[in-house]
Amino acid sequence: MSGMPLRSGESEEEDWAKGFETYAGLESDAVPSRAAAVRGPGFRPVRGLATAVTLLLALAAAAAVHGLVADIDAFRHAGGPSPAGGYDARAFRLLDEVRDRHGTASSLQLWAMAATAGVFIAWFHRVRTNADALHPRACSTGAGWAIGVWFVPLVNLVMPWLIAREVTCASGRPAREGAARHEDVARTASLTLLNAWWAAWVASKALLVIGSRLPAADDEMALTHGTSGVWIGIDALNLVAAVLAILHVQQLTRLQQRGHARVTAPAAPRGD
Repeated sequence: MSGMPLRSGESEEEDWAKGFETYAGLESDAVPSRAAAVRGPGFRPVRGLATAVTLLLALAAAAAVHGLVADIDAFRHAGGPSPAGGYDARAFRLLDEVRDRHGTASSLQLWAMAATAGVFIAWFHRVRTNADALHPRACSTGAGWAIGVWFVPLVNLVMPWLIAREVTCASGRPAREGAARHEDVARTASLTLLNAWWAAWVASKALLVIGSRLPAADDEMALTHGTSGVWIGIDALNLVAAVLAILHVQQLTRLQQRGHARVTAPAAPRGD
């Protein structure tokens, strides 16, 4: 990662990014925009990627709901008093059933996350490169970082948020003096939504770490009760994060489309 350039441009970094989008199956033949002549890198269509990300995030939210129901069920069944004599066949059979449902729910969430991750990163890289077309030099890191930071432990808890913040500011910044103030309001609203989404996402990861460090218990019922309680919190945060991510994706996409229209307007051909 240390050899990655800090500025975007025509380089191997761009080839890598385009190859990633092709791998995700979402590469489109972008028509060069009129902004390219005046703003450097051309603005590329983002609506299709945003729609795909939205659908996949909705799938992830549905998987989180399924997991939440299974966790609540496990929490409820394991929360009663321990069976008399230390063993109750019916109680442990029910416990095995709710554990199976929890395992199925966890698998669905894992698959939903895997399906969403690649497309989301492709969208994230697209809006990052579009930020250069809207406002060159507004971002402090090169476009390739929009992909690479997701794969670096701990760094992926902070850097994606910083990049998204810069992209949001660049996308909503008035292009000229005297621009409408509602654009600044839209940018502020986008940052609030971004911050809420990222806080929920990081909190879910922190709770996952905490849950993995819970002390083991000899009582199987008590152990299931405790871990199910933690997973209720994790799935609830995942659900909130998925919904907020959908709203952020849609809002930033609209912001970039408006910014693109604002940038290209001065370059429109004038009539005689």
